Amino acid sequence: MSKKNSYLALFFKSIPVGLANTLPGVSGGTLALVLNIYETLINAIKEIKIKKLTVIGLGAVAGVLFGSAVITDLYQNQPLIVNYFLFGLVITSAHSTYKKIGNLSFLKLLVMLLAFAFALFFAREIQFGFMNAEGLMLFFIAGFFGSVAMILPGISGGTLLILMGVYHPVLNAINNLDLLILIVFGAGVAAGLLVFAWLFSYLLQKHQKEIMVILTGLILGSSAAVFPARFNIGGLAAFAGGAVIIIILEIIGQNT
Repeated sequence: MSKKNSYLALFFKSIPVGLANTLPGVSGGTLALVLNIYETLINAIKEIKIKKLTVIGLGAVAGVLFGSAVITDLYQNQPLIVNYFLFGLVITSAHSTYKKIGNLSFLKLLVMLLAFAFALFFAREIQFGFMNAEGLMLFFIAGFFGSVAMILPGISGGTLLILMGVYHPVLNAINNLDLLILIVFGAGVAAGLLVFAWLFSYLLQKHQKEIMVILTGLILGSSAAVFPARFNIGGLAAFAGGAVIIIILEIIGQNT
């Protein structure tokens, strides 16, 4: 594949990663894994590869703009159907990490269950104050820690921003092009990505299978954030649609 085509593929793969970060319960890092660009993303951030970061950033921004304009409206109008769809996405995406853990031992299963329990607790959306921060400082801090969700599979950026109380303000800032809030939030995201990319890169190099065990538990546990409230026939079709999309994205990731 030529460099031009590889950059084009990276751009299109980055769109669902950005989109995922606007959705509660769905992790951008998870979709980066599914699409087989996770290590590319981490290394580009760690080594500050401007060209790749620009391509990834443009794709992610396109996904964020689409998510803030379209998906969030769907969530308000059809929350049950959207939850079924997102539940299908999250559950199926766990396959991307599970297949990389090797043989499933008792210890791995135990660690996976602990990670599942942590994500399950996190997904309950228990509100908390964040260092009593307010104003623009809150947006910077939310961006800094929200960046973890953008590169750590299993932790939803949307859910994390809800917990910090800035989910709707950030979406409104995107829709209304409030540049001051977006610049401050973006600066926090950039700072967080630089810090956490080094940590995750090291862990993946030294303990990949162990990390994949933890991530599988986190992904499965995070599905509680979008678990459908009641049974719905149409929801089952939406669940299947979400699962099929992940399967298609995984095939694309493996073949490009």
